[in-house]
Amino acid sequence: MRRVDPPTVVGADALLRGLDTDQRAAVTAPPGVVVVRAGAGSGKTRVLMRRIAWRTVSDSSDPDRTLAITFTRQAASEMRARLREFDLDGAPMIGTMHAVARRLMHDHLRAAGRRIPVIAVDRHAIMSTALGDAGHGANIDDLLAVHDWCVSRREDPATGLATWRDSGGRRPPSEKLFVGAVAQYASLKRRRGVVDVNDLLVWAIETGASDRRFTESIRFRHRHILVDEAQDMNPLQWEFVRMLAGGEPDLFMVGDPNQAIYAFNGADRALFETLPGLDSPVHALSLPNNYRCTPEIVGFAVAALAKDAQTADAVSVRTSGRPVALHRCADEDQEFERMRRTVHQFVSGDGSGNDAAILVRVNSLAESVRRYLSPRGFTVRDPRTGGAWNRALRTASSLTSRDALSTWSSDILDGSEYSPDEPESVVATEVRRFLDEQRSGAVDGRAFSAWFATSSAIGDTDGIEVLTFHAAKGREWHSVLVLGAERGLLPHSSAKRPEARSEEARLAYVAFTRASDRLVVTWTDGRDGHATGPSPLLPWLETRGITAEEPVAEFRRIASRAPARDTRLEAIEAWRAGRARVARMSPDAVISSRKMRDIARLESPTTESIASVAGEAFAARFADEILAALSGADTAD
Repeated sequence: MRRVDPPTVVGADALLRGLDTDQRAAVTAPPGVVVVRAGAGSGKTRVLMRRIAWRTVSDSSDPDRTLAITFTRQAASEMRARLREFDLDGAPMIGTMHAVARRLMHDHLRAAGRRIPVIAVDRHAIMSTALGDAGHGANIDDLLAVHDWCVSRREDPATGLATWRDSGGRRPPSEKLFVGAVAQYASLKRRRGVVDVNDLLVWAIETGASDRRFTESIRFRHRHILVDEAQDMNPLQWEFVRMLAGGEPDLFMVGDPNQAIYAFNGADRALFETLPGLDSPVHALSLPNNYRCTPEIVGFAVAALAKDAQTADAVSVRTSGRPVALHRCADEDQEFERMRRTVHQFVSGDGSGNDAAILVRVNSLAESVRRYLSPRGFTVRDPRTGGAWNRALRTASSLTSRDALSTWSSDILDGSEYSPDEPESVVATEVRRFLDEQRSGAVDGRAFSAWFATSSAIGDTDGIEVLTFHAAKGREWHSVLVLGAERGLLPHSSAKRPEARSEEARLAYVAFTRASDRLVVTWTDGRDGHATGPSPLLPWLETRGITAEEPVAEFRRIASRAPARDTRLEAIEAWRAGRARVARMSPDAVISSRKMRDIARLESPTTESIASVAGEAFAARFADEILAALSGADTAD
C-alpha cells in the first residue's frame, strides 16, 4: 500500500482539525459498514473527503482501491476538486453510479475484444418507433417514466406497471400497450447497439452474478466504497452497491432520510435505513449540527416536517439571523411583483445574483418565472435546456471520428460566430474536455454522448437560478425565495396517498434548507382562476385565514433601517475581486461565495482555520492576504 511517508503534506491529526465531535467520530470510524445520518448543512461532503484522506494517511485503506459514488456529476466534480487539496499518494475513483458502471462495462468488454455499446442519444425517438401505429396519442414521456420505474424497482413490465398504479403514478398506460412497447424498445436498443443508463447497472449486476472472475476483479479494484446521498437509492442501485461491496464490505454510506424526495423514480429511503441483504454489523452515526443555515431557517424547516409528524435531528450552530419572511399575495400577478422586489434586494450586493435562487414546486412555474424576470433586466442562469441545446448535443453525437469532433469544436470555439454562453460553445468546450481525457484509442460522437451522459460536469453561468425543489437538492445559496408555497402546489395536488404527502413535506424541508441566511416564502390566495391559500406545511401560520394589518410605527422604523454592514465579508469580497482581475478569471473561480462567507464568520481567523474551510492548498497561497484584509476590516470597525 502506498502512502505519504511521512505524511508531510497532510497528516492524520491535521485532517481532524476543525471537525466537531460527531464529524470526527464519522471520519475515524473503524472499517466495516458505517452508516452516517447527515442532516442538511451538516458538512457531509467534508466528512466524506476527510474519511478518504484520513484512512489513507492512517494506513487503513489504499486510495487507488477507493471508490466514492455520488448521485450527480456536479457532486463528483466537486469531490474530485476538494480531494486534490490533500495531495494523496493515490487516485480514488469518484463518479456517479452510472459512470462507474460504464467504466466497468467499457474495461470488461474491451479486454474481451467485444463491441462496446453506447448510451442512446434520443430515447424518445426509440420508444416512439417501438410504439409504431399502436402508440398514436400516447405520451412518450409517461411511458419512459413507467419503464424507468420498472427497471429501477427490478420488476417486469406488468408487475412494475401495477406497482406504479398503486403508488399513485400519473397517467398509467394500458398494460397491453406498455408491455408490448417495452419489449419492442428493448429489441430496438439491441439492434442499434445502444443502452440506457440504467442498462449499465443491470449489465454490471447480471455480469457479476454469472462471472465470478468479474466480481473478484472489481472487488479487488474497489475495496473501499463510499456512497453519498444514500437515501436516494432505488432497488437497482442498492443491488449494484451490494454487488460491489461483496461479502466482507468496507462500506461508508452517508444520507438523510428527511431529504428522500425521489420516490417517483423508484427510490426507497428504507434501503438506507435497513440495508436489506447485507449481513454485516453496522456502525451507525449521526451529524445533527447544521453549519449552513441560521437557527431561524432550521427551525422553520423542521417545523414544516413536523406538520406531517416527521422529525429531524437538526440544530443550527450559527448565530441568530433574519426571521423567515412570509408574504401573502392575492394572485400570481401580485406574487410576481413581490418576487421582482425580492430579487432586486437579492442582487443588490454584487449585482450578479450568483448566490441567490428562486425555488418552485413545478417546472411550468419555473418557466413562467424565467419569462417574467429576463425582460426586466435580471440575469437568469441558463438551465441548459431547449432546442438549441439539444441540437448541439445531437450534432456532436452524430460525428463519426476523433478528427470530426476536433474539427467541429474548433470551428465553434476558434471563430467569432458564437459567444461563450451559447449552447454550441458550451457543448464544443465539453467535446474538447472529452478529447483531452480520451487521448488514445478510437472515439466518435457516440462515445462522446456516453461520456457526456455520465461524466461531464457543466459549469454554471452567471445570474440568479430558477429551479424546482427537486433540481435544487444538494445545492445552497445565501438567499432563497420559495415561490408558490400554497395548496395545490405544496403539497402537490397529485399527492393523494399518505406516503406521497409525506414526501411533499420532505420536499418543503429540502427547499427551505437551501437558504443559508435569508429565506422568503410567498403564496397566493388564487392562481389561474382557482382558490389556493397558504400551504398546510407552512409553520407558524394559521391557515384558517390571515388578516393583513398595518404594522405599528416602531416596526416600520425598524424595517426601514439599512441592514448592518458585514465589513469582514466586504473585505474578503474586495480581495477576491482584485485577485480575479489579476488572474483574469471569475471571482467564484478564486473562492466560492459560500467559503468566503464561512471565512468571514470565523471568530479568530488563523491560517489553520482558513485551511479547514477552503483547503490546505488555498490557505498556503492566500491565508496571509486574507488575514491582512480581515485585520483591516476589524480595525476599521
